[in-house]
Order: sequence, then C-alpha cells, then structure tokens
Amino acid sequence: MSWRHGVVLVACVATLLLPLSDTSPAPPEVIYHNGVVLTMEDGLPRAEAVAVRNGRILAVGDDEDVLALRRRSTRVVDLGRRTVLPGFIDSHAHWIGDGSRVGLNADQAIDAAVRGGWTSINEQFVDQERLEELRALDAAGRLRLRVNAYLPVNFDNQKFGHWFLEFEPRHAYSPHLRLAGIKLFLDHDWGTSFHWDQAELDDYVQVAHRNGWQVSAHAISAEAHDQYLTAVARALAAHPDPDARHRVEHVIQLRDDQLARMRELRMIASIQPGIPGDLAAETGFPELVARGQTSWIARWRDLVESGVRTIGSTDMPWLVLGLVGRPTEPPHGSPLEAVHQAMTRQSYRGRPPEDWQLAQRLTVDQALRLFTADAAYGTFEEDVKGSLTRGKYADVVILSDDPTTVAVDSLLDIQVLATMVGGRVEHCADPALC
Repeated sequence: MSWRHGVVLVACVATLLLPLSDTSPAPPEVIYHNGVVLTMEDGLPRAEAVAVRNGRILAVGDDEDVLALRRRSTRVVDLGRRTVLPGFIDSHAHWIGDGSRVGLNADQAIDAAVRGGWTSINEQFVDQERLEELRALDAAGRLRLRVNAYLPVNFDNQKFGHWFLEFEPRHAYSPHLRLAGIKLFLDHDWGTSFHWDQAELDDYVQVAHRNGWQVSAHAISAEAHDQYLTAVARALAAHPDPDARHRVEHVIQLRDDQLARMRELRMIASIQPGIPGDLAAETGFPELVARGQTSWIARWRDLVESGVRTIGSTDMPWLVLGLVGRPTEPPHGSPLEAVHQAMTRQSYRGRPPEDWQLAQRLTVDQALRLFTADAAYGTFEEDVKGSLTRGKYADVVILSDDPTTVAVDSLLDIQVLATMVGGRVEHCADPALC
C-alpha cells in the first residue's frame, strides 16, 4: 500500500471515531410528547410534541418526528394529552410595582403571576426607584419571569421631564429585564380630568419617537384619544417610521374615525377584557357614555376585526383591588380568566354584561392571541416569544385541558399544571410533568 493510500485509510478511521456531538446536532434536553400543542403559529397551529434545549425551542411537530431527536441524555415527558401553549404575556400590569396594594411583596407577586401561567409581564409604571428594585431582583435571581419596564413621564399633572433619555430604548439588562418604552397618562376619572395641552404632549411624543422609544399612553375618553392620535401623527410626519408601534392603553371610548386613524398609524390597542365590567357602576362612567354612544365603549371585537393589532392584559392589581380575600393568593388575574372575560364580557363580581358589551365578544382563538403572539408583537419581541417554534424562548405553560375545545364556562376550571420560563420550571402542580 502506498503512503497516499495509508493517509486516506487513517483519515477515514479517524472520521468514524469522532464523537457524535461533533457530527450531529446537539440533542434536546427534554421532549414533551403525546400532547395537544397550540403553537400560535399559522403554518403549524397544532402539534403533538415540543423539544427544548438551552432554554429555547429546538423542535415542534408530531410525536414521531420530535421523538426521533432524543438521545440517551434526553428526558422524555408524556403529557397524557394535556395542552401546551406559549407562556402567557400580561401586556399591561403592575404585579410587582403595586403588588403591595393587595398584600403581596415582590416575591409573592412574582410567584402569583407564575402560578397563573404568566411568563412575561409589562410593568406599566417603572420609575427610577422601581427600576432599581427590578434590577436588584434580577441580579439576585428572583425575577422568575420576563419583565418589560415602561418608564413614566407624568402622573396626573406632575411631569417628570425627559429622564428616559438617560437610557437606551429597548435595552436588555438580562433575558429577564428589559426597557420597553415610556408611559404617558392623558386623562383620569373616566375622562373628566386631563393632564396635557396639545403642544406639550406633542413635544414629549416627538422627543420619545425621535429617540427610538415606543410610547404607551393611558387614554380613556374620546377627547384623550384625539390628543394622542394627533401627537403620534405629527411625530410620524416629522420622523417617518412604519414600525413605531406606539400603544394606546385601555382604549375605552373610541369613535369610528379614531379607530380608522389608529389602523392608519399602525398603532397598538392594549386592552383589559375585564373593563368595564363592574366599573360600569362607578361614578363618572355614565357621564363618559353620555358624551358619546355605547357603541364607542370597549370595542374589543371592532378593534381586532379592523386589523388594529390588539393585545390583552389584566392591569393587576388595580381591577381587583376590592376582590382580594387573602393577601398571598389573589383570586383573580389569571390569563384564562381574562380569556373568559373577552369571550363572555362577564365581570369579576358577576355583573351581567349589557347588550352593547355582548356585541363585542371575542372568539377563543382571538382571545388567546391577545395574550400570546400579538402580545409579543406589542413589545417588539415576536422573534423570541409569543408562539412555539424553533429558536424562540422555551416559555411554556402546560394546562389541564384545551381552552379551544372546552365549554366557555369551563375555561375557569382549567388548571395551570406547569409554567416554564426559558425551559426552567418555575411552577409545577403535577410532578409527573416536571
């Protein structure tokens, strides 16, 4: 045999002896199979199995294909036909910042949210002190879900200045803490108290927009919407950006022309399906209706079907302040309760919805998107969360039943059996799954 043939033979033998990891994709750490997987992906809306590695989704598909990826090191979990969804996203809340108002410290608030199935929350009032608290929780490993922080620039008539310019928009301190945008309050008390003149509002919105910040604005009345839509339109005219995604929070009273304008400006409607519910009995609400029509109020179906990107939330703890019976176990604020409210327009206390509310009910598929895929879009994170597909965070919930097939009233009976953030189990009610 010539020396050339010997080199070739040695090379071939060496190739055969290479470790498997050098020639094959890394295997999944865990595979969940024999389930009902609701992916929130249009191309593959339903699947049977999910594979996870390094905190990310490695594969989603039928059992045969996904189980083919397993190796000796892979843990295989039989779901027993339980349902898997992307982790729920609460797009407007104050779980951590205002949890003390319902007797919860930061750790208890985080635990309550995770047990409910929330894997991400948008904290909608994070001043400097609260930002430092969130950073400390994150550094200590106590921020067990993902938090998007919105920095306030006013509350009532008190203005805080352009302090947000000290920070970088969308800066991520870690995979668990991120600066998402700024927060404006336009009106209060059902639109009877206003906080801005148009010129000052224009300035704040333009400065934020020009510097790359998403603007999130609390707006209840049609008058407040007029102010805000004008300010956003002027900012976009001065500094065009087809993907600015400025947000309206609450969107209670909205005329047809304002809805059309939101769509033209590519704005996001951030709603709470529990509104108005019991709040319709509050002082000031009838006066709000009297300044327009009931057809302008809480137009959840109109928003979704118009093409305005709509995202959902609980506004915890504010909408349930009068309902908490035990300090560490708030009885409300779960994603499935919010889905039920979107579908039925039932209130927390059981106040029956009126006909104009029933006309604005959503389907279960529309409601689930409010808290998953569309909610991720609301913070420019649709590339990493909101659906189950290869490469996204393994933010996952396992439910006792399929919310798309049970009777509507049975939604409230569905249990969150496990909540995972980045593949790590943060809540487990069934050890067989965890």
